[in-house]
Amino acid sequence: MSAPPVPGPTHSGGHGPYPPQRRVQDGSTTPAAAPRQPASAPQAPPQPAQAPRPTPTPRAPGDPAGSEPNDLSIVRRIRAGDPPLRRMWRSASRMFTSSGATRALADLAAEVQVPVHTGRRIAVASVHGGAGKTTVAAVLASVFAARRSDPVLAADADPYEGSLTWRLGVPSEPPLDRLAPDLIGARGGDLRALEPFLPRTGTGLWVLPSGTANPTLCSEVTRSLSRLFAVAVVDCPPGLESRTAAAAMSDAHSVVLVAAATPDGVRATYQALRRIIDGGYGSWLARVVVVLNSSNPDGRAALVDDAARELIEQTAVPVVVLPYDRHLAAGALITPSRIGEATLVEATRAAAFALAAARRM
Repeated sequence: MSAPPVPGPTHSGGHGPYPPQRRVQDGSTTPAAAPRQPASAPQAPPQPAQAPRPTPTPRAPGDPAGSEPNDLSIVRRIRAGDPPLRRMWRSASRMFTSSGATRALADLAAEVQVPVHTGRRIAVASVHGGAGKTTVAAVLASVFAARRSDPVLAADADPYEGSLTWRLGVPSEPPLDRLAPDLIGARGGDLRALEPFLPRTGTGLWVLPSGTANPTLCSEVTRSLSRLFAVAVVDCPPGLESRTAAAAMSDAHSVVLVAAATPDGVRATYQALRRIIDGGYGSWLARVVVVLNSSNPDGRAALVDDAARELIEQTAVPVVVLPYDRHLAAGALITPSRIGEATLVEATRAAAFALAAARRM
């Protein structure tokens, strides 16, 4: 839409624009003869047309460029998890034989594909921020979406600043506050009733955005949609004591507890598990899986892997270690096909553990 024309300068009395001037031979100026006008109010001279303001490109579900207007301008190049030579060697070797990682991935994929009779909700939480919780939630949801033939939902339970939708490359608007009434009203229908409200990734993963001050709204919406989705992965805000995280974990069938694969990350997570046991809620840990996320290679180098695993497993909670992955550690949009093979194997293992725990509840 063009901007409205800007009026020209006027007399202080406001009786219209100054008349045009013409120069005479002696160098002075005198008013030029004005053309005859009908006996009506004087009109302002026409102003040059201004260029129309650019219209923002509409955002399309599943289009990474459809994020907020300058979100992608801060991203340079997102490297794949495995170096190029390793990917080339893996592709060539598969022509003749299957690797141990390939066979392990096939076995774990079968566990991820186990049928469920009712929708299973999996909460992804962390003791404190910086553990890579959202990265793990995005990868787990992508694994389920890629391996299962039934619908999978990824829900961002962070009140306002959740980054799950952005990491998955889908729009984060409108916020959950505006979507919730329509989504709850559509719960009695089928997936076609949700298409106008929920974006989807290129792999078919449905995404529920964040954006609400109500700490239980995400859990209420996710629970109401469980009939339509075989698995729902809920990304909680950091900390176990927040009302939003507590609501999501109490409503979930299993909990993936993400810890940074550093000495401090393992120590803090172990102490949180011990407090749960000492408080008399040890049975709750039967639905918990701990994922040690190696987003910092220096922190991982300072960690004794076997000792860290043994410490966590004292609480009878299974442990999965995600190796360092350049693609995930970049903190940018996640492309499942660019995740490293070793990372994909362990992420699928974590998904299988989480689903097995959820099916027992």
